[in-house]
Amino acid sequence: MDENMLRKIKDLFDRFDENQNGILEKNEFYKGFYELVKSLAEGHSDEDIKQICDEAIEKFDLNHNGQIEIEEFNQLMEFLINEKGLSIDDLS
Repeated sequence: MDENMLRKIKDLFDRFDENQNGILEKNEFYKGFYELVKSLAEGHSDEDIKQICDEAIEKFDLNHNGQIEIEEFNQLMEFLINEKGLSIDDLS
């Protein structure tokens, strides 16, 4: 990923990180990611969006500590961009 994309992802991470401790606790991640997915997944039920959030935590919490660090968040965003065809502008 280029510098501009990494900066935009970091900005998004910082918006999710309500207590600004550099780690997304599960509730912070869930709140921010839920709103992001909801804005992208028109027509999906709240239950569908909740399942997407749960799957993202399960798949991208690589060290299984119940939190999402910036490196894990970068990998999630890279997955959404490369595998799901979203642009960084879709995500921010």
